[in-house]
Amino acid sequence: PNGLVVAPERNRLRSGTTTGLNASLLLDDDTYTVLDPTEVSWSFDKPNLSIEGGKLIADILPERTDVRVEATAEGFTASFTIFILADKDLVAELEKSTLPVSLRDAIVLEAKGWSQSDWFGVFYNAQNGWLYHIDMGWLHITEGTSESAWFWNDNNQWVWTGRNIYPHLYRNRDAAWLYFFKQALPNKVFYNYNTEKLEHFSDK
Repeated sequence: PNGLVVAPERNRLRSGTTTGLNASLLLDDDTYTVLDPTEVSWSFDKPNLSIEGGKLIADILPERTDVRVEATAEGFTASFTIFILADKDLVAELEKSTLPVSLRDAIVLEAKGWSQSDWFGVFYNAQNGWLYHIDMGWLHITEGTSESAWFWNDNNQWVWTGRNIYPHLYRNRDAAWLYFFKQALPNKVFYNYNTEKLEHFSDK
């Protein structure tokens, strides 16, 4: 033998799927001797693959990962790269896990990152502790409960609202109940029940 040649049947795998393996020894006369993949020693540079019955099995992953596969047989070594594609369901689940509990049942929209809550409306999840609410703008978020959550922005600072409460909000800094006038959009207008006056805010 002059060398080892190895290759997967497919080098791009969806999360959780498998592919067969091919291994051959290159001989002096430029012919090949096909090896049984189960008789080859396989190793990986990342723990995202496993082998069973001569097949590669890809883990279910939230993001695309490249894994270098190395094979050894008859004193020769060869390698190739497998591309594991992200699992869409897991990605969506992880994106939702960064939201307050009360927003995790929101419907995922076609535009990446955008969702629609039956009580809170349309928003974009930046997955970094912030979301962009289509009406109120950027809001910093906390986990909250299944029915409510605290949000922070420059205008009102910390406010609390929830299912069957919004567009009413409780503002922490002055213990005031507010009503968000969606009818005034694009202007940000709130009615303050304590002062019985309207509060106008510009976008920030």
